[in-house]
Amino acid sequence: MSIILFTSCKKEISDLEFEKNIMTEIFPSLIDSICMDTRLFTNFPPEYGESIFDKTGHYIGVDSTKATKEQKQKLLEWKINTEKIKKDTSKIIIAFNPIIEYSNEDLKEYLEKHFKNTKAFVPKEKIYNEYVLDFQKIKLNNRFELRHINQFPKERGKIWLTKYSFNFSGAVFFSRIQFDHNKRFGVLNGGFACGRLCGQGFRIYIKKTNQKWVIDKIEETWVS
Repeated sequence: MSIILFTSCKKEISDLEFEKNIMTEIFPSLIDSICMDTRLFTNFPPEYGESIFDKTGHYIGVDSTKATKEQKQKLLEWKINTEKIKKDTSKIIIAFNPIIEYSNEDLKEYLEKHFKNTKAFVPKEKIYNEYVLDFQKIKLNNRFELRHINQFPKERGKIWLTKYSFNFSGAVFFSRIQFDHNKRFGVLNGGFACGRLCGQGFRIYIKKTNQKWVIDKIEETWVS
């Protein structure tokens, strides 16, 4: 009995370490795919032109040929500001909770539906419900910089109201990965929040190709 228990624990630890390794490998791509510069995301273009309505009062579109001088000036300023943001090379700071937990929803069906002829791997016992990702040792590809969520205000909503001395863009989070039996395919949930009513959720499918784990597809699951 002791030998069987030891073997089972050893395998569970091996499965957990396998998942950690895959998350570490795919993490830079996940960040590049999910995170964004909120300044661009919320930088909506100004009104330009005259609104057109049909005889019943329903909105049809905009006649841009009737843009006013003031609207033209605002559009020019918007374009200049947008380019300024794009050329800004300063770090984009993202808050991150390194505790990776199982998804609130069952991902097995999504995995088997997306990757045909695969069977989801379901451990007999979920001994490890969560783990801590050592994200500070992972080199990111882009100009994003992650900081532990504990470095930001804990009070509800205050993280979005605080004025920072750096370019804070939002918070990112991911769930644990649901693998198939052969450990060649996986799916996980992720999300990026940029305010109380600002953010997006994603379902991310990953696969092993040429001995490397890559993102196969990303589906939007919610938007705020």
